[in-house]
Amino acid sequence: MFQHTQLPFRRFKSYFPVVTGILIIQALLFLLMTFSGGSTNVEVLYRFGALVYPLQGEWWRLIVPIFLHIGLTHFFFNSFSLYILGPQLEWLFGRGRFIFLYLLTGIVGNLATIYLSVPGISAGASGSIYGLFGVYAYLVLFRRGAMDPNTGKGFLALIGINLLLSFFVPSINLIAHLGGLVSGFLLAGPLLRRRKGI
Repeated sequence: MFQHTQLPFRRFKSYFPVVTGILIIQALLFLLMTFSGGSTNVEVLYRFGALVYPLQGEWWRLIVPIFLHIGLTHFFFNSFSLYILGPQLEWLFGRGRFIFLYLLTGIVGNLATIYLSVPGISAGASGSIYGLFGVYAYLVLFRRGAMDPNTGKGFLALIGINLLLSFFVPSINLIAHLGGLVSGFLLAGPLLRRRKGI
């Protein structure tokens, strides 16, 4: 698979425009929220489009929260995860399928949050990040040769550790994580089969 971590930014953004664009959008939104009262402020989160229940017809609240983050740690963790996990899959699926995968797994995570979790306010790219984890899990289990065996085992261990943390840390949205993980796993095969030569 394509190696990206040593690329300078100028080449990185030309190779991976979708990942770069997402990182820039969520960074700009985080700065705007910070200067508007803070990314942990419930009123600010609501005004910027965080997920709330009930939706009351505001369907865009299923999409916008994918690019919002609550607090600096949340923002950095999800941004770093996208930087590590995203480029390989943008290269593998192509730009159109990658953004479709990223957004759809995030939306599924948000829908799962609404219908299976305690009502409240929620934001973050976690559903989409776990969607990428789900794709990697599919590649390790069903696409032999797609990844180095040791790297694959490392990914499965990383997924397991993150899921364990999701169970034990109250502030983590476990339902969104599971929704993203399962939907990413299920989408990986069909999207790959539609890409010629893979």
